[in-house]
Amino acid sequence: MAQKDVNRLEIKVICGQIKKLVESAEVNTWEIGDLLVRLSTIKVSGKPLSLKELHKEYLSSFSYPYLSQMRNCSKAFPPSTRKSILKSGAGWYECDLARRSKSSCVKAGVAQPDEPLSNFIEFILKHKGKRRINQRAIVKDRIEKAAEETVSRRAFQVELLKSEQTDWLSNCHHASCVNVMDDLEPDSVDLVHLDPPYGAFYKVDDGRFSEPETKGLATDCDNKTRDEAIPITLEALKSSARVLKEDGKILLYQAATEPDRPEIITLLQELGFNSIIPFYWKKKIPQPGSFKLPFSHETERILIAARTREAFESVTGGAGRTDVIDDDVIAKLVPDAMEYEELPPSRKFYHEVRNGQVSYGDRHFFEKPIGINKFFLEKLTLPGDRVVDAFGCTGSMVEACIELNRRWVYCESNETNYNLGVGRISDALNKSNGTTSVASAPI
Repeated sequence: MAQKDVNRLEIKVICGQIKKLVESAEVNTWEIGDLLVRLSTIKVSGKPLSLKELHKEYLSSFSYPYLSQMRNCSKAFPPSTRKSILKSGAGWYECDLARRSKSSCVKAGVAQPDEPLSNFIEFILKHKGKRRINQRAIVKDRIEKAAEETVSRRAFQVELLKSEQTDWLSNCHHASCVNVMDDLEPDSVDLVHLDPPYGAFYKVDDGRFSEPETKGLATDCDNKTRDEAIPITLEALKSSARVLKEDGKILLYQAATEPDRPEIITLLQELGFNSIIPFYWKKKIPQPGSFKLPFSHETERILIAARTREAFESVTGGAGRTDVIDDDVIAKLVPDAMEYEELPPSRKFYHEVRNGQVSYGDRHFFEKPIGINKFFLEKLTLPGDRVVDAFGCTGSMVEACIELNRRWVYCESNETNYNLGVGRISDALNKSNGTTSVASAPI
């Protein structure tokens, strides 16, 4: 009998044993897994049969994912190391959960491939019976801890910058933008960027909509309720009118799920901003909103205001004369900013983390992509112009200012966001050698 026939006979015998074990009253998952691992070592025509081939030819009456799960668990915990693990109180389920959780954590960037599985088993056993533990909960726990570490690291970085008396830090203000602009000279600013904390506006209570999974994105905001956000926005507009030059402009994001607030439009007109251009940012993926309504929101409305129409003629603006910005526009006009820009914040951030570009907790759920910021800076300002980032959050607008050589003033009242923003500004300046540029000079 040829060797391949001997091997196939052995495969049939082992598959028969697996069938008996699966169909027995007490299923021994470890033994089934060990037999599946053994099958992966038996060669037919020079190479072992894959699990898919084994399933198709010999084990088609069983679920392929079920077989794969048992085999992978036995591979992760071979008999030589299994005994000590089982002595700790872990069973097959805990071991398999640890294996799957480690894989997900490695993909999410919160575990190293060589991290021992015993770390995950220890966590599972520690919380077993106290809280619901599953693969998603373990990954989420690790992400939250990684985000907390980033927040602590950024806070330490800011304290270090303060101790070194870094010059550009005088442009960063841990304070309300209203107070900061009240201390600036009149007629000294070319653009005020206002992205107020509208985050709470879209929340509904219909029993079907909950907060989106942030995947390590920061969510802190001051003045984020309706009663807080509108008053601070109106005060910020008044302060903007005082510091803006005659041809200065306001870039104002509106609440994404609501029409323009009449009090905002009225105040802009009262302040002399008679040329208001509505603009739309098409986000590509509709937002959930209220499931009671027949429509969802795919765009965010932006108002660009100036005192006169001629103010918009004071800058060249480049190509792309449109009132809708989307991924295609950004790709054409700001190609170097397009990596992952087409994704929603949580997915884009996930890719950045996996590639080591950023850390968990270093991005905010409501921050604007740098490509959009660069688009508006190119349209509304010139190199050397002064930009106030009024609700600065994590500093993405200032990052764009640094890249395009605009002078900037950063304002953020929330301490966590301020530390993240200043840390990112420091990174951006170091990356672009901005310490010698007009963008970093104290103003």
